[in-house]
Amino acid sequence: MKKRWFGISLLLIFFIGLVSVAEYSSADPKPAANAPAAASTSNTASPKVNALYAEVSKLSGQAAINFFKSLKGRGLTDQQILEFFIKIPLSQANAEIAKLYKDDGFEVYSKTYPIGPTYKNYVWKNGSGTNIVGPYSKWNLKLPFTSYMPLPAGPIGDPKKKYNIGVAFPGLTASWITNLSDAMRWEADRHPNVILDIQDTQYDNNKTANIIDTFVAGKKDAILLWPAVEAPTGPPVRRAIEAGIPVVTVDRIAGYDKTTIQVAGNFPANGAQAAMYYLNQLDKEGNLNSNLVLLRKPLGSTADAIRTGYFLKVLSYVPGIKVVGNYHDTSDRATAFKNSQAAIQANPVIDAVFVNGDYQNIVMLEALKQANRLDSRSGGKRVILLTVDDSKEALNNVKEGLFACDTPYTPMISDLALRVLLMKLAGQKLPQNIMTPDIPIVTKDGAPIFGMKTQTVDAWYKYSFGPPVK
Repeated sequence: MKKRWFGISLLLIFFIGLVSVAEYSSADPKPAANAPAAASTSNTASPKVNALYAEVSKLSGQAAINFFKSLKGRGLTDQQILEFFIKIPLSQANAEIAKLYKDDGFEVYSKTYPIGPTYKNYVWKNGSGTNIVGPYSKWNLKLPFTSYMPLPAGPIGDPKKKYNIGVAFPGLTASWITNLSDAMRWEADRHPNVILDIQDTQYDNNKTANIIDTFVAGKKDAILLWPAVEAPTGPPVRRAIEAGIPVVTVDRIAGYDKTTIQVAGNFPANGAQAAMYYLNQLDKEGNLNSNLVLLRKPLGSTADAIRTGYFLKVLSYVPGIKVVGNYHDTSDRATAFKNSQAAIQANPVIDAVFVNGDYQNIVMLEALKQANRLDSRSGGKRVILLTVDDSKEALNNVKEGLFACDTPYTPMISDLALRVLLMKLAGQKLPQNIMTPDIPIVTKDGAPIFGMKTQTVDAWYKYSFGPPVK
């Protein structure tokens, strides 16, 4: 197992930004249920959910699992059950996991990443959205959230004015980023007085800062940013805002707490949902002792900190889970594959693997097959591959029973981010945090988990990202 960076490094990254961790993404073979009111960063649960924590905090192991199984009978809706797991307090029942959670600074990140309800009671329903052909990818896509904070086609704000917007995104080197760009471009093309100046950050923190500073010098009307890593983007975002230029971040957040608007993804739900599936599966098998491998993205990235933190928080209630491997990559498949091989070689028994991105389990699956270890658990049971993101390749693996589940995280949220930015330029008052809806976890059979509904691959597939799978 690779040696973990000390938690103090994460705190330095987060608070000071002294460590610049460049995150880059893997190239693809072929390029191109919700709650009401305004969002907040509060981790405080609703009164009905909060009342349950005093009781569950005294439980561990099977007693905690039995409590989780009782939630539906206690009158909680599906969204309240998910809220319960997202906001559940850390337990000391599993001392190793509690220590990892604190050492890696997950408690700090859980207090800063926006969580909460959607804007103005928006409720997403499966079937809604808009079919498009990606302007860049040329793939058939369905944007899920086009009815969320919609804008009519045509000029925005002053129709006689041209709005020049600087966009700092990585290039089209990975399908997730390509489809993120597709959704943004589609929305921009609906508004003839909107001009995009798109600059490729190349997943480089210094280049990102230089691009933002260039936008400031060029007096852009606004900036749309995808921050690869939080801390290094803080100073340039601050400089932009102090110059009077609004900055909207999408998916991940910048390291500046006065960013104009943050369009936040459902990272907390991803982590909590994967943990729910894992514990439910162990309970079905009748054995809560389990060896777990973590395949993580770069330390300091939002995707790593939030997904892993919320995942571990739920697992902290079960003492029998042991983290036997804890690896970081730089969001590339090559390093993820090496990490997978190292984990397999170091551990004769791996019961489950949790990842920050689906590419990691795609290569872990290959590594397990090469080592003839896919069905190597006690009694010949399959390794539980808990996957995040929702590429067509990953969803097909769920359908074939190779991945245990997939917690969807769509890149098609940048159209929403651009709409929010355009509304801001047009003078509309908006909260700092705009939340995207939580999407039901994808399972092979669509069976409920702790009383919460899941969805089948076929139900979500039309919204998945990436090229068609042959």
